[in-house]
Amino acid sequence: MKTWLLDYIQCLDCQGSLELETFNKDDSGLINGVLICQNDTCKKWFPVIRSVPRFLPKDLIKDEYHEFSMQYEDQLKKCSLNANSYTLTGDKLEDLKKQTIQNFGFEWVEYNRFGWDDPVYNNAFEEEVFHRKSLLNPDDLKKKVVLDAGCGNGRYCHWAAKNANHVIGVDLGDGVESANENTHKLANVQIIQGDIFNLPLKPKSLDAIYSIGVLMHTGNAHQATINLSKKLKERGTITIHLYGKGNFIYEFFDALIRKRTTKMSIERLQIFTKRMFRLRKILEKIFLVDFVNLFIKVDPHPHCIFDWYAAPIATHHTYSQVKTWFKDLEMPVLKTNEGVIVLGPRIKTKNNFKLSLIRSIKKIIYPIESIPVTVKAEKP
Repeated sequence: MKTWLLDYIQCLDCQGSLELETFNKDDSGLINGVLICQNDTCKKWFPVIRSVPRFLPKDLIKDEYHEFSMQYEDQLKKCSLNANSYTLTGDKLEDLKKQTIQNFGFEWVEYNRFGWDDPVYNNAFEEEVFHRKSLLNPDDLKKKVVLDAGCGNGRYCHWAAKNANHVIGVDLGDGVESANENTHKLANVQIIQGDIFNLPLKPKSLDAIYSIGVLMHTGNAHQATINLSKKLKERGTITIHLYGKGNFIYEFFDALIRKRTTKMSIERLQIFTKRMFRLRKILEKIFLVDFVNLFIKVDPHPHCIFDWYAAPIATHHTYSQVKTWFKDLEMPVLKTNEGVIVLGPRIKTKNNFKLSLIRSIKKIIYPIESIPVTVKAEKP
């Protein structure tokens, strides 16, 4: 764990400062230890497992917590810490969070290199995606403290770190393992496991926050936005990128399919993903993929398909709705992607006429397509 993180985090219980006690370090430099609250009346502690601080209720990280407590029982006693004193409690969304951890945890371990060295969705491709979806350019990040809220496998942390002073990536599930594996050699990136609704970050500690394709899976994207905004400094910015609301036929079929997929086991979801990907390939060959995507989501990569249909909850939003959230927070909107048309990675042509034709068709169908909602706002 990078010690600079201590400047930005606090005890979840009493908001006291935290101190790192290291138990051991493995050959790759990853540490195991605890973060201990320095408030004498509190003394809460939080495990650091493989250099990732864990700020979740015990029930959400039951296996990791049990293994850690057993392995380091003697060290905990030397620090005058009782294993049972780790008492973070859950909330009314705990069941949703458990399923989210299960499905997305599997996803980011299975697709741990998506966005890094995938044949199409590779590191170079993801640079443009990051800047478009975060609405942040290199100058916006320069010498800043940045939060990736829902970092997945850490691919966007990588690009933020190119210019930012410090980047903190947080995720709810086992994606933190992949994110840490992919970024732990970057001195200015630190991954933590935590809950967007209850982050251990100090108020007004961040210059910029981006959350790309995450908040619609939380159960309350609006409240998540409010919570994140509290961590911003004055003149700090937050960008949220959410699923957009499609036409009524699209929304009907999407809800119908997801009603089944969200109840599937991981094994069945994998089978479903493979079948949908085969369907995608067939539709591409007969030039019907764009038309079908007006009514059913059929993504161009197995990871994207799994991600879409495995999420236990996925709310769809509009620009007017999200702008209202920021208006209520008295945060002016600086920039959006409203009206931006993205061709996608599979369209590769030097034929200008073909590109113009594709863009013209997309402009016609834009009002009924499910367009993502991306909004960047500033804290006064």
